[in-house]
Amino acid sequence: MHPILSSPERRRVFAAAWVPIGALAGALPFWAAGGPLGEAWPFIIWGEALAAPILASWFACRFAPFHRGGERIVMTVGGAALVTAAVWVAAGRAWLWMVVPEGSLADVLFPRLAPLAFGAAVVLFIAATAVQYALAAADESHAERRRVLEADVTARESELRALRAQIDPHFLFNCLHSISALIGSQPSAARQMCLELAAFFRESLRVGSQPRIPLATEAALVEQYLAIEQVRYGDRLRVDIAMTPDVEAALVPPLLLQPLAENAVRHGVATLVDGGDVTISIVRRGRYVDVRVENPYDPADTRPGAGVGLANVRARLEATYGGRADFRVAATGTRFTAALSLPVEDAA
Repeated sequence: MHPILSSPERRRVFAAAWVPIGALAGALPFWAAGGPLGEAWPFIIWGEALAAPILASWFACRFAPFHRGGERIVMTVGGAALVTAAVWVAAGRAWLWMVVPEGSLADVLFPRLAPLAFGAAVVLFIAATAVQYALAAADESHAERRRVLEADVTARESELRALRAQIDPHFLFNCLHSISALIGSQPSAARQMCLELAAFFRESLRVGSQPRIPLATEAALVEQYLAIEQVRYGDRLRVDIAMTPDVEAALVPPLLLQPLAENAVRHGVATLVDGGDVTISIVRRGRYVDVRVENPYDPADTRPGAGVGLANVRARLEATYGGRADFRVAATGTRFTAALSLPVEDAA
């Protein structure tokens, strides 16, 4: 597309700049040839008409792209400038025959001002071509950056979809393992867990297609997951979720916190005979949301875990926020803490 006519802003800038340039292109040769500026109106109109061939210089740019080399550019642009100037001067002669009487001052001075006008047209054509080369290069650079950005976004979205798909079977496997442990001893609890699991997956599927969901919705999903686990662990699992109202609308990737809660239950509360409490606090600090998931654990328990949940959270944070998010885990005494710091992204 024509680099000057491709956007309304550029068209306005060209129109505003060309009005005085075109007027000078026609009036100055007339004045230099000895004509008074008060009688230069036919030449001013003639100069403004040079805008059409100036804009048409874009075709010379397309015929001789910048990467083709200097010789082709010089020959193409130089030849087009000479032809354009000659046609414009000839058109000026015809224009004067139509608007001024034969033998008038404008008619008499035209042979003297024609070489000056010709030279001015050549210079303006070459300058306009240089500007259009620069604009075309800037547009191509912008388009290339956009293509790179779109490719990066596509790659990140693919990575997020793969990571999101990883969570579902991992979570389902753990829940089925819990259900199988209840079937023999507590069939009614196993049935209740199946119903809770179905409700959880129904809700997670509803929001899972969205790239971001409000923190209030994410917290509700975590609470729903912990309710599933409470069917199995009963009084051994106690839950405390505290969230300040000013972060409820902040947006986060769906099921980002659920692996943290799952890790707190399976590698914390489940390792203790008396169980324990899973505490989740969500507060806002400036332009960031701080999330802390704390749980007790048995330091002597050496059963290895697959490490899928925490690794998935870390990878999703990197793919979603780059270096703007922070994720830390720490074990102090008999307490384990997973802490997130996320940039605030409001729905508005």
